[in-house]
This record gives sequence, structure tokens and C-alpha cells, in this order.
Amino acid sequence: MIKNIGFIGLGKMGLPMAKNLLEKGYNVFGADVSENALEEHRASGGHTGNIQDWIHQVQCIILMLPSSVIVNKILEEIIAVSTSGNQTNQDALMIIDMSSSYPADTRKNHKKLEQYNIGFIDAPVSGGVKKAVDGTLTIMAGGRAIHFEKCKRLLEAMGSNISLVGPSGSGHLIKAINNYLSATHLLASCEAVQLLENFGVEPEKAIHVINQSTGRSGSTEYKFPNFILTEAYNSGFSLELIKKDIGMANQLFKDANAATSLPQFIYQRFSEASSALDKEADHTEINKFVSTYLLQRGILNDENEKTVPGGSDSGIDVRPGSLR
Repeated sequence: MIKNIGFIGLGKMGLPMAKNLLEKGYNVFGADVSENALEEHRASGGHTGNIQDWIHQVQCIILMLPSSVIVNKILEEIIAVSTSGNQTNQDALMIIDMSSSYPADTRKNHKKLEQYNIGFIDAPVSGGVKKAVDGTLTIMAGGRAIHFEKCKRLLEAMGSNISLVGPSGSGHLIKAINNYLSATHLLASCEAVQLLENFGVEPEKAIHVINQSTGRSGSTEYKFPNFILTEAYNSGFSLELIKKDIGMANQLFKDANAATSLPQFIYQRFSEASSALDKEADHTEINKFVSTYLLQRGILNDENEKTVPGGSDSGIDVRPGSLR
């Protein structure tokens, strides 16, 4: 039975997830490069220390890290430390990678860990900081059913929508595709609402109508009202991270020889935004970037009743890639 947990990666998502585990009665040993995060974890009742200090006390280790590169490095350290000395737990060690990792790396890690009798599932999340705090994350798991069942109760302490979606790597694959779709919806919504605003439609009214119609999405129903229309831009998920996920999805489409250029176009737009905006920009700030190119082109001017540059009679190319 899982009671003691190692949690590596106490960032904006990891810290509230670890806190929910503590509140559900688990003993959580946290690790992070940020001393502030460690202090906050201790203040919530958690333990801290180097992996070597607690690895033989835990039955499960959760990873919530920024990239596959870091995940791969940490797993090598876990293998080295866990195989040195005698583990006091009767059950084999389990590892849950809740990061947004590359599916191909995940499969390699699964096979490598099996050689050391270490169980492994990938279980990335969706829902943002708010749902991490509430413990209502959507969790999409990949791996063996026996390992998933072993960890299910633990996952239920952090999420309310939990599914085993397929073999190892499937969770990370669907997470990358989900974030690609989310980014696509967000970019399209920002362009559409700014076009409507330029025509004289108030953004709040536009969003209200769209949310009662078939054009609605998570972006219009949640991100616009909470982070964009309010100009708060504080969803807790950075532009840099969603760009990474879109790039991952774009590469997956390329690897599959998929006949579509849309993933490349979306990745290009978010890459441009990442270069133009602040390094710490929230991903909803893509709306600010949209305004730098979309509204440079005019539409019908009601005052002088003529079409200004960018209108339907202007002859300007408005195909994807031309709005700059």
C-alpha cells in the first residue's frame, strides 16, 4: 500500500498537488531547486531532503518537471540511488511521471525501469493551477493496467477525471495533442475576437454570444473571461511551456508523415509570440501578440464610409502567414 511518496518538482502545479496529497494523509518527501518551494512544502506539513535521504522510505515517486531532458536525468539518479542499499519497503518502487514528456522518451524509460523492477506510468495532467489547487485535475495515464490500479487511489487525491488511455507513452501523447488543440483554439479565438472588436463589437458581448453558439471552446468559456478580458493574464501556465508542448505535437505529426501544415503554423505563431513577449509571459498573453499583427489591418471605417487597408477591397493577401 502506498503511504510514503517522493515528489520531485514543487512548481506552480507540483506544490498544490503535493499539498493535496498531504491533506489526504500521505507522507510527502519533496525535492526542488527552489528553496522557497521547499519552505512552503514544509509549512504544509511535508518533508524535504535529497533523494538519497528518503528514497528507501517511499513506495512511489511522482515527477512534475519542466522537460523530458530533466525527467531522464532524474530517472537515472533514481535508478542509481534506489539500487544502492536495501529498500525497506516490501512493494517494488513505483514512479509516476506527471510532467509533459516526449512519448518516445517515456517508452524508453518504461523499458529501462522494468529492468530494475521499478514500476512506471506516465500520468500528465490538464486543468491548470486552479484545478491543481482544487484537486480536480484531469489525469491521463499510460502504462500497464496493474500499475495504474496500484496508483489510482493516489491519483484520485489530485484529480477528479482519471483515465488509463493506453500503453506506456499514451498519456504523454494525448497531453501533447490536447495542448496543441488548446493552443489552436486560443489563437483562433484571439484573432476572431480582436477582429470583432475592430468592427465595433464589444469583446464581452462577442464572447457571450460565442459561448452560446457552436464556436465556443475552453478558451472562450474559461480563459477569456478569467484571464484575457480582465487583462489579468495569470492562468499560471507559461507561454514558453505551451510552446514546448505545441512543438512536441508538431514533431509527432511530422514523425507520422501526417499531411497537415496546421501544427507547424500554430507552432510558428507561438514561437513568434515567445520571442516578442516577456520571458515569463503567461500563455494567455498570446492575445497581446495577436494585436501586434491583426489590428494593423483595417476594415470598413464607419465615419468616412470607405474601406481602409486590409478591407475586402484592398487586395491584401490574408492567407495564413500573411498577417504580419
